[in-house]
Amino acid sequence: MAVHATPPPAIVAPVRARASARESQFVFDQDVQALTGQAWLRAIRWTPAGTIYNKPPLVAVLDTGVAPQAAGLANRVDTQGARSFAFGGGDPLSDVQGHGTTVASIIATVASGSESTPGVSILPVQIAGPTGQTSAQAVADGIYYAISRRARVINLSLQGSSRSKVEQDAINAAVRAGILVVAASGNSGKDTCGVVGITQCEYPGAYRHVLAVGATDEGGNALPESTRGMHVAVAAPGRDITAASARGPEGGPRFETRTGTSMAAAVVTGVAARALAARPSLTADQLTEIIMSTARGTPGGIDRARGSGVVDLARVLAAKPPTLDSAEPDDDAPGARGLTPLVPRGYSYGQRKGRLRTWADLRDYSVVYLGKGQALRAEATVQSGSDVDLYLWRPGTPLYRQGAKFARQWLLAGAVNKGYAEALTFRAQEEGEYLLEVRLAGAQRLVRPRYLVTATVTRPAVVGSGDAASTRGSGSTPAADPGRATG
Repeated sequence: MAVHATPPPAIVAPVRARASARESQFVFDQDVQALTGQAWLRAIRWTPAGTIYNKPPLVAVLDTGVAPQAAGLANRVDTQGARSFAFGGGDPLSDVQGHGTTVASIIATVASGSESTPGVSILPVQIAGPTGQTSAQAVADGIYYAISRRARVINLSLQGSSRSKVEQDAINAAVRAGILVVAASGNSGKDTCGVVGITQCEYPGAYRHVLAVGATDEGGNALPESTRGMHVAVAAPGRDITAASARGPEGGPRFETRTGTSMAAAVVTGVAARALAARPSLTADQLTEIIMSTARGTPGGIDRARGSGVVDLARVLAAKPPTLDSAEPDDDAPGARGLTPLVPRGYSYGQRKGRLRTWADLRDYSVVYLGKGQALRAEATVQSGSDVDLYLWRPGTPLYRQGAKFARQWLLAGAVNKGYAEALTFRAQEEGEYLLEVRLAGAQRLVRPRYLVTATVTRPAVVGSGDAASTRGSGSTPAADPGRATG
C-alpha cells in the first residue's frame, strides 16, 4: 500500500434519490437471479436466505467506494453512514476504480436477502481513490470509523508489503470492540511469511487477529496467485467471480468478472453476515471458530494456501455456537503490560490459565517482574495432544518485527521441546518487567487447547563476574525465533 500523508477529515456522502427505472423490483429480481446463479456459490453450498427477521448486520467495506445503485445492491447500502478517508477527499458512493462495488456485491450476493429484507447492510468506507492506492493512516481511520458505527464485520480486500503499527493498533481496537476483521491473504502467490529469516509478508492479511482468506477455484484448488502462509485461516472461491459493476448506474455494463483473494475475502465476509443475520448474538470469536471448524478440510492437516479448508455456508448455518472463551493474557506486548502481572513486584509466584487457538490466537503474554540477580523458573503445560513452547523477552520489547536480528536483540531464553510441557530458567541481569510468552507450536489442525503457566521467582543471589546471563533447561534456544510472533 502506498504511503501518503494523513488524510483530511471524513467527507459525508450526499443522499441520492433512487432511479426508479433501474431500481424497480423487476430489475432487482433479474439482477439477483443472475448473480446467484453462479457455479462458485454451489462450491460453498449456498442456498437462498429465506425470511430474515433480525436487523441486518452492518458490514464495513474499506475499499474504493460503493456505487449504491449497482446491480443487486438496492436497499443494501448505508448511504447515510458512508464516509471517505481517501487521500485528497472523495465520494464514498462513487467508485471510479470499481473494486469496492465488486466486493460489496459479492458480500450482498452471499447474504442474499430480498429487497425488503436485505440480510446485510453495507457501510461504504472509502480509503482509496481511483488509483486504488491508500495509506496506513487512511486504513486505520476507516477501521476506527467502522468501530464508531458499530459494524459487526470489517472487510479488508487490500494488499501491501509494509507492516504498520498504526494499522495493527486499529485492528486490535476493532477486535476488542467485538468486530470480526476479514482480510485477503494477497495475490503474489508467495509462501514466505513466517519463514525464519524471511520478512516478506503481505498486509493486512498477515496482521494478527484478522481472518485471512486464501482463494480457490470452483473445485477447491488453491489459485497459484493466492498468497500462502501460516496466517491463512480459511479459503473461498476467488476465480472468475461475477459481481455488480460500478459503471452500471451510469449506463455501462451491469456486471464484471474479477479474480483474486479480494473476492475470496468478500465471500467469507458474506458468509459471516449470513450467520449474524440468523444468530445476531454470535461473538466475533464464536463466528471465527464456526467458519474455520466447519470448513471442508484439506488433506494432511495444515494447508498454507487454504488454512483449515474451503468455507462451507451450509455447515456454518447448522453449527452449534461454541462456548465463549474465558479471560486470558493479552495477545501482544502492549496489552500484556496493561494486565495484572503474572508475578508482580515483591511477589515470588504466579499462576494463570488461558486458551490458545490455531491461526487466530497462537500465543499469549504475561508480565513477570524480576529484580537484578533474581532467578525465574517458568513452566507451561497444555492439553495432551498439543505442543507448547515458552519464550522470555527483554524488558521494553516492542511489537515484534520479523527476523533473527530482532530475536537476537530482544529474546532472552526459550524452551522449544516437542510435547505438552515446557520449562525454562533464567537469571536476571537487570531489573524490570519481562514478558513471558506461551506459544502453540506444531498444530496440524484446528485446535483450541487450554494451558496453565506458572512462574516462580527466587531471591537475588550474589552475581559474580563469571556468572552466565541465563541458565536454560533442555531445549532452550534464545538465539533465534522459529516463527512469527508479537512480543
